[in-house]
Amino acid sequence: MNSSRNQLVNMTDEAKISRYLVLLLIISAVIRLLLAGSFVLGNDEVYYWTYALYPSVSYFDHPPMVAWLIRLFTLNLNLNHEVLVRLAAVMAGTINILLIFSIGKKLRDELTGWYAALLYTASIYCFIIAGTFILPDSPQTVFWLAALRLMLDVIPDRQLSKDGRKKMLLTGLLLGFGMLSKYTTAFLWLAMLISIIIYNRRWLIAWQFYTANLLALLVFSPVVAWNIFNSFISFAFHGERVAVADHMLNLSSLITELGGELLYSNPVNFLIIILAIIAVFRRRPEAQDFDSVRVLLWSGLPLIVIFWIVSLFRNTLPHWSGPGYMTLIPLAALWIRSRSNSYFPKALQASLFFLAILLSLSIMQITTGVIPWPGESTEINKKGEKDISLELYGWRTLRKEFSAISAKYESSGEMPAGSPIVSYRWFPAANLEYYAARPSGRFVMAAGPLSAIHQYAFVNRFHGGFRLNSDAWYITTSRDFRPPENLKPLYFRQVSAPDTITVFRCGNPAYYFFVYRLKDMQSKPVDPFIISGNK
Repeated sequence: MNSSRNQLVNMTDEAKISRYLVLLLIISAVIRLLLAGSFVLGNDEVYYWTYALYPSVSYFDHPPMVAWLIRLFTLNLNLNHEVLVRLAAVMAGTINILLIFSIGKKLRDELTGWYAALLYTASIYCFIIAGTFILPDSPQTVFWLAALRLMLDVIPDRQLSKDGRKKMLLTGLLLGFGMLSKYTTAFLWLAMLISIIIYNRRWLIAWQFYTANLLALLVFSPVVAWNIFNSFISFAFHGERVAVADHMLNLSSLITELGGELLYSNPVNFLIIILAIIAVFRRRPEAQDFDSVRVLLWSGLPLIVIFWIVSLFRNTLPHWSGPGYMTLIPLAALWIRSRSNSYFPKALQASLFFLAILLSLSIMQITTGVIPWPGESTEINKKGEKDISLELYGWRTLRKEFSAISAKYESSGEMPAGSPIVSYRWFPAANLEYYAARPSGRFVMAAGPLSAIHQYAFVNRFHGGFRLNSDAWYITTSRDFRPPENLKPLYFRQVSAPDTITVFRCGNPAYYFFVYRLKDMQSKPVDPFIISGNK
């Protein structure tokens, strides 16, 4: 009788959790869709949009998956609204909630999965950075979590069951697609190899294990081939970003990295993850099998620790370790589950509350600028320079006003129709491509070293390079003011006085765009590939 009653209670709990999960999926997706359509694309996002604009099997900074998804969800770039550019990220975030729920459920039960889903939703990295903004992390996190979920079944399978062998092959494919998204997926791939060598060497005699690794390599091989053809330019770039041999110890960069990780993870999540890891090392948590816990640790901790070490010597970006913290979320859920049977424990309420407050303040600041930004200059060519919230504001004004300015000068014959825009760095070049060049029927080229223009070195060649005696537009902002005279040498014979575009926020000038006309190119910028020795 008691057994039947307990079974009925469990079924009731499962049904309730299922309803909660569906509501979470819907509410999360709707909020992220609204955010995706409300704000202009950030510097990185428009840069990845240019990846889609110039298709390739790989790119200077990253593999191609993000570009393929942007092309897919914008219907081959025929519909370029911000919400469609970001739609793949919104869908990825929704899929990931289901995947993280499944991992938490695997650790113990449905309630653990529910906690993991809530913790994932409360993570700024998972909810905003990878789940709303379109970045390589967006597809990477899907393939990462999907492969990780299979690994929790495959690695402890000491019988090498038929189902386990199939899952091993699928894991290889997912790791390959993860590598096509972002190189740091290699940490998850390595975690699988280490876990098998340490905990279940029976896989070393199974052909499916070797085939899975070959499948991952095969899927990733176009990126390898592209790098070989381009003198390993992408691998070298990322290798240099994490090299520490020639750098002095720098504690401030480590503190900055830790502060960024704390914020991106959500401070409440961060604390729970730390407590969960301590609990694992002090005693075994209440999991269905400890093998899964060990796989999660091997899959998450090395990525985090490596970037801690790198940040001791040079500046890093806190979202680089984002997949590591995401991987440890189920352990945090398990730690809470060992202390609670509630559907909404206070720790999770606090985590979600922090996300809500941070989002509300961010939206308010971006749209109104009501909070005075410290160190703001009153000089016109430095207006908005310090206010980072303006990165997601104002570019639509440029789209409208530049079309009118360019049409005026082209109709009067003062500028040739369709003259390109010249910039000095990959951003704002990509921002100008999306918000000024394409809407007015032109393109962007960039003058500068490879370290500054990145993928635009390839874009320049796509357009046939710079042409002598040609004219061009040059646009800079008061947030990052670089007058044309800063191009060294100054390649054009004549530079006009700028037309000024004012970006208003709540009726007040937020910052300015300055639009110059460059006449009669006298010398070409040096091809950065020739300088670097690449062909």
